[in-house]
Amino acid sequence: MFGLDKTLLRAGLVIAGLIAAGLAFWAGMAAIDRMESRAAAAATAERDAHWRAEISASNAAAERERADQVQRAAEAESRARSEITRLTDSLADLERRNASLPNADACGLDRNRVRLLDAR
Repeated sequence: MFGLDKTLLRAGLVIAGLIAAGLAFWAGMAAIDRMESRAAAAATAERDAHWRAEISASNAAAERERADQVQRAAEAESRARSEITRLTDSLADLERRNASLPNADACGLDRNRVRLLDAR
């Protein structure tokens, strides 16, 4: 009977060892899974930060371009306004000089009126 007790004891120790090994394997796999999850979360956060920076840089460039367009539009408007003023003044001067010519109410072009147009 003493031999049977040793065999049962050995079988119990083997079973206990297998259970301990299984638990250790499970704990190791759980640790690997946690490390993998942390690495994936870190990689996701890093890519999110990268793309946020890219979007921010793109938005800043677009805002600079909008500001440049506004400035160019204001400059073009100012040039157009000054050209309109110059042309209006020129027309008023031409009308004044035309009105000062003799026979202002006559139809057609005489030599003096043609000279006014050529001088322009």
